Amino acid sequence: MYVADAESLRALADRLQTALAVDPRLAFDTEFIRERTYKPVLEIIQVSTADGFIAIIDVPALKGELGVLRNLFVDADVIKILHAGGQDMEILAARLGEPPAPVYDTQVAAAFAGYSLQTGYGALVQALLGVRLAKDEGFADWSRRPLTPAMRDYAENDVRYLHALHDKLSAILAKRGRTGWASDQMSRSLLAGTEELPADELWRKVGGKNVLDGRGLAVLRELAAWRDVEAQRRDKPRRSVVKDDFLIEIARRAATDPHTIQTLRSAPPNLGEKNAQSLAEVVLKGVAVSPDDRPQADQMQPLDEQGSVLQEMLNTVVRLRAVEENLPPSLLASTDDLRTLAAERARPNFEGALFSGWRGELVGRPLRELLEGRLSIGYDPKRRRVVLETKT
Repeated sequence: MYVADAESLRALADRLQTALAVDPRLAFDTEFIRERTYKPVLEIIQVSTADGFIAIIDVPALKGELGVLRNLFVDADVIKILHAGGQDMEILAARLGEPPAPVYDTQVAAAFAGYSLQTGYGALVQALLGVRLAKDEGFADWSRRPLTPAMRDYAENDVRYLHALHDKLSAILAKRGRTGWASDQMSRSLLAGTEELPADELWRKVGGKNVLDGRGLAVLRELAAWRDVEAQRRDKPRRSVVKDDFLIEIARRAATDPHTIQTLRSAPPNLGEKNAQSLAEVVLKGVAVSPDDRPQADQMQPLDEQGSVLQEMLNTVVRLRAVEENLPPSLLASTDDLRTLAAERARPNFEGALFSGWRGELVGRPLRELLEGRLSIGYDPKRRRVVLETKT
């Protein structure tokens, strides 16, 4: 079904309600354009039900009206299935005012089933279902109307196999006792992408800020907020207004002269005198911030030689546990997690995420034993493998 008017939207509601009464699982995907505007423009939503019904909802044709989908996306009794859904969740959370829930992400589930943490939808469909999907329309212009037959086929295929993947992956996870682990990780990873930074925190997303001191960061905070306001006014992506390196150069120099700002090497050619004057005023505001009120960058403690060696040992523990459990190592612990443990080895925080929940079950105990000097890492020549041994 192609839904582009009020009548077809009502027909969709009837069809979905009938199908979901039998099997309360709704698979969905979105296609959007985010390169041209301040916020991504939602173009189509694809949905499918367990009985094989598929619909494409033309969001612009409906003037943004989602009808029954609005309620279904937040209905606690309807499981929403998607693949690698971070951006889909971000866009729909902004439109709905809350993130869709409950959600089952087949990419996350696949990681707990022994696949790569970044396994693509097509690769997973081929591996589990033996179906090879075409990739021709992956970078199509989804604002184009009418959609071509190839675009419609591609969009439909993005939801056609999600129920089957859910069935397969759920069975694997249940057999391995990992259903709860996957559910916890889905909640963490998907909800993280729906949280928007306030304007005075946008400086944290500017690349290259590590070269700035406290005053430079205070200036950057004001510059990033100015860029956000300007991007909203122009309805353009932030980095199309001015790029990160330009903001960093202004902040590093604390440039308060409009002419100087215009002649910086990284200045956009169309900056103009008015914007240069505005930026100079913004810099003055940042320079005037007192030292006590300047932002602090999230910087990791430097590692000495012993800390670097310890980080390698911690990483070995994680890799061994990952091999034993057939899980991606990065799913168990990130490089930053392990670096922090190594840097804070004198007073490690055993209350953190690595030492609780399913991660605590898998890596928390051996990591703690290593930090407490109760775990050794050695090579067993008889078994021809690296082993972890706890001292008694």
